[in-house]
Amino acid sequence: MSGGFGVTFDLWQTLIFEVNGYVNSMERRDARTRYVVRELARLGEPIDTEVVRDGFRVLSEEITSGHDSGHDAQYEEWVSILIDRFVPGLEKRVGTDEISNMARLIDQTFIEAPPVLLDGTKDVFRELTERGVKIGLISNTGLTSPQMYRQWFDQLGILEDFSFLGFSNQQEVSKPEAAIFEATLNGMGVEAERALHVGDNLHTDVGGAAAVGMSTVWVRGGTNSPVETTAEPDFQVDSILEMPAIVDEWMSSL
Repeated sequence: MSGGFGVTFDLWQTLIFEVNGYVNSMERRDARTRYVVRELARLGEPIDTEVVRDGFRVLSEEITSGHDSGHDAQYEEWVSILIDRFVPGLEKRVGTDEISNMARLIDQTFIEAPPVLLDGTKDVFRELTERGVKIGLISNTGLTSPQMYRQWFDQLGILEDFSFLGFSNQQEVSKPEAAIFEATLNGMGVEAERALHVGDNLHTDVGGAAAVGMSTVWVRGGTNSPVETTAEPDFQVDSILEMPAIVDEWMSSL
């Protein structure tokens, strides 16, 4: 590794948030359901809307539960699993291109009704890079592809701020497993002892990062994991807007 300092961020409930009572999240769920119902009907497999809606809910819960144990799969694999539950054997009958088409439709709902980036994030990134700190992302992701996140980050003007993007459904492993932290640090060229991870989940973010030797920042008020942890963060904040001061304190202590 080349050395230097690095700060890695969690994504959901740390950098980005749903707004207006999760209206956008509901819009995405409704659009995903409509697209799948429509495409299955086109393929001669009519299915009840509520069955599809419930299928998305169950799969999302399974993905989230798997994250707590360090497990994930490629985005396209999750979509294949979902469609096979609705119509067993459909992929063999219609071919992978049709399933890929549904994956694209499901994926595009993210950018049709996106969450919001915390106001001031760009300024925080600028201040950190001015300090010579590399920025990385370590995110447990669901039914949105890494490519779609990159497209959205590019639209927001923050894609180039990241030295490395670690998505669980690309790495096929999730926080708190060491592998996703190590892959991100390797991609950034930063040693764990000179890296600080910021996230809202005490189990997956704080516990996972601390286990590989990183310093940690807990964003209060975020996700409560069902997995109990004894992990204690090195720092606590209410918002990443506090990070420039935290980074100054952290760097001076090393």
